[in-house]
Formats: sequence, structure tokens, C-alpha cells
Amino acid sequence: MKELNLSEKKQFFNSIESLYSAGISYTEIFKTIESSSVNINIKQLARIFQSGIEDGIPITDLMMKYQDIVGKQYAMLFCAGDKSGQVEEAVSRIRNDIKRSENLKSSLIGALTYPAILLLGCIGVFIFCQSFFFKIFGVMYTTGICPTAKITLFITTIVKIMVVYALIFLGIYLIVTNKKVLHQILDFIVEKTPLAPLVNNIYFINFFYVLAASYDAGIPIMESVELASTLFKTKKSTLGMIKTTSILKNGGDVTSAFISAQLFSPFALSQIATGEKTGRLGQAFNDIAKDYENQLQNFLNIFIAWLQPATIVIVGIMVAYIAITFWNRLYGGLLNAF
Repeated sequence: MKELNLSEKKQFFNSIESLYSAGISYTEIFKTIESSSVNINIKQLARIFQSGIEDGIPITDLMMKYQDIVGKQYAMLFCAGDKSGQVEEAVSRIRNDIKRSENLKSSLIGALTYPAILLLGCIGVFIFCQSFFFKIFGVMYTTGICPTAKITLFITTIVKIMVVYALIFLGIYLIVTNKKVLHQILDFIVEKTPLAPLVNNIYFINFFYVLAASYDAGIPIMESVELASTLFKTKKSTLGMIKTTSILKNGGDVTSAFISAQLFSPFALSQIATGEKTGRLGQAFNDIAKDYENQLQNFLNIFIAWLQPATIVIVGIMVAYIAITFWNRLYGGLLNAF
């Protein structure tokens, strides 16, 4: 069964929250979801959960078993809420996180759509000019070209453009669906590019929200950190959290453990230190997650502000190249004709 999309996850957890707040048992909750939902994926998942609960499997075990379908961080948040008897609060956090993810997704799509269309259009125009238009100009004033050859060259050029577009979309599809390749690309972005804050902050937000929920549920800090650390996918973050959990296992304090990771902002470390001394680590983790949310939004605003002008510059360079080449072929052809 494939992973639910954001809209399906929202519907699934909203149904659980509504029915749970009405005092309905988990068996009846999933039975109701299965019978009332028109979405095939949700119906199938609800049927699986209902069958599991009827067989005596705890809801938390089912959530973790199917975490790749419901979303890893959402499964963890739900389990933390169930253990602390705060399921409604946990689902409310999940709903807010899904809303944040939808806003982030729509912002990125809105920012990337215009530049992507421009770049794809330029690629098509560039191939057309190089493979057809400039070749026609190259022989126009010398040997000429017969209509049949023109048609053949035109069809060949269109096929080339379609093949290039197909390869581009196939490459994107393979990257998105191949988790190993995707993780390698994320590692490269984090270690080698200015887009590192975009990737890191998304992980940090989920990490600290899950950590806060787990800690508030009464799970020991070391177990909470180990649980939330599984959300990280980049090599740098994974290695950093290994250092953190190692120090906690050896009896070190929480602040020193997080400093050793060399991942988190000064604000995050100061909040952890304050929370540890005042006994309010859960609140500190929530505040850190909100700070990373603000950082992410600020980064996106700057990224979007620079992206479209940068795309226009790239398009301008390509147009200038085509214009210069056209000018050279035109007047070069005229000179050669005499």
C-alpha cells in the first residue's frame, strides 16, 4: 500500500480525532472510517487497523508498523499522545503540521512553477534553433535545402525536444521514487549548497515537535531523542544525533549532548539549557520547533524573492545567445553568398 498524500492524511487523522472525542472505541472508529470514507486508500488502511485492533494489536504498534503510510512523524506524534492520554492534542498537532506542510508545498510549487516553465521553454527553443533553425540558415545562401529535407529535419528536431523533455521528467521521477538517490542528493544539498537551511529546518521542525510530544508523554529523554532521531535522513544529521544519544546513554546532561551534535542554532541550545535547568524541556522543544518554522519561512521568502529574477537572467542569457548566433548566421550567410 502506498503512502497517503497530505490531503488523505488530514482526512484520516481528522476522522480519528472527531470520533475519539465522542468517546468511541478504536475498533468502532476505524469501522466507521472504513464504511463512511469514499477514498479507497483510507478505506483500505482503516480496514487494516480495524482488523489489527480486533486481533489485540495495540494502536501504537499499528501506527508504527504502518508509519510509512501515515507519515513517520505523524505516527510518532500519535503514539506519544496515546501514551500520555492526550490523543486529541496529538492529533491537533498532526493537523497543524499537515497544514504547515501544505503551505510549504504550495509556496514551493508557486515559486517554482514560473521559473520551471520558462526554463523548459528555453530548453525547447534552444534545441529547435540548434537542430533546425540555424541549420536552415547555414545553407540558405549557399546550396539551399529541398522541402523534403526541411520536413525531415523539422520532425527530427521535434522528436529530439520530446526525448529531452521525457528524459528530464523521467530523471525527476527516478530521483523522487528512489530513496537512496534522494538521500544522496539531500546530503549534497546540505553539505555543498546554500539550500542547506531549507532541508535542515524541515527536519528540525519535525524532530523537535516529535521530541516535545514524546517527552511530555512521559517518555525518558534518551528514548525520546532516539525515537525522534529516526526522522533524520541526511548523513550529517544522523551522525550528529549518534553523538547526542551516546552522551545521554553515558549519563551526560541534555545540553552537552545536543551541543555535541553540532547541528542546532545558538537559540535552540540556549532554550535547551534553560529548559533543562527549569524542568520545562517539553516547552523548550516546542519553542525551538516554532523558531525553526520562522527561520524556514524567512528563508523561503528570500529564496522566492531571488529565484524569479535569477531565472529571468538565465533566460536573458539564452535569448542573447540565440540572437547573436542568428545575427552571425544571417550576415555570415550573406557574405558567403557573394
